Amino acid sequence: WIIDNLPAASILDTDQYVSTQYVGYPVGYVDKTTYELYNHVNIILEYHEVEDHLYRIVGFYVEPLSVKHTFSSEWNGQGTAPALTSCSPTKHLSYDDIKGQRQKVAAGKVVFSYGVEWRASEVHWASRWDVYLTMNGAVPDKVHWFSIVNSIVIVLFLAFMVAIILMRALNRDISKYNRIPTDEEKAEDREESGWKLVHADIFRPPQEYPMLFCVLAGTGMQLIICTFFLILFAAAGFLSPANRGSIMIAMLLLFVLMGAFAGFTSARLYKTFKGKQWQRC
Repeated sequence: WIIDNLPAASILDTDQYVSTQYVGYPVGYVDKTTYELYNHVNIILEYHEVEDHLYRIVGFYVEPLSVKHTFSSEWNGQGTAPALTSCSPTKHLSYDDIKGQRQKVAAGKVVFSYGVEWRASEVHWASRWDVYLTMNGAVPDKVHWFSIVNSIVIVLFLAFMVAIILMRALNRDISKYNRIPTDEEKAEDREESGWKLVHADIFRPPQEYPMLFCVLAGTGMQLIICTFFLILFAAAGFLSPANRGSIMIAMLLLFVLMGAFAGFTSARLYKTFKGKQWQRC
């Protein structure tokens, strides 16, 4: 359900909490061997007064309930239904009102109902998406910071270990190359070892389809730059989830604009391979 471009958040317990995992609301509830059907929903709309007699919707919640409806008189399903005694015209149904009167899943007709409640709110229209982005404070901020710091420490530690291993290998090979060979080593015409075995292959261009390799490298650079700017704009708040499709439009636009970097990277790499038709990249 969507109202004013705002998706519904479900209230599934007495203690209200917002969960963005639900688009709409669940259709029922399973309690061990008992299956209950949610046949009543409380639609809660929160509004904020912008000016005199001018309001904006800043919250949309759906509270599903399971209730065995009863009528004020017998009804065979034909004509106008009599008034419901299980619903009050002055207040919303709550979990306390329907104890022992839940709608079990069984064969037969089911009566569906709903109620609408308007609540005043101090939340501004620009901040109405904060409850979805922050999960209504369900996860403390310190947990996020702990995860970020933990990831950075692990990455730095692994990078340090790899750097130490590479430095030891390089120092060992460089000292071996720089020392003066003995007469026996000169007579044996010692073969190259270590890093010198790959020195001729580092800048060697591919023998087949060098242009295709350059085009793929340029496309990768295009995707990297496009992703970087997309994340940057989203973090800065320019791409709000309130504007449906804004992220997709920005991604397509950035992908087209970043084609200039892809062409430059492909052409520059192809010229490094001494290619003559670099304009085709």
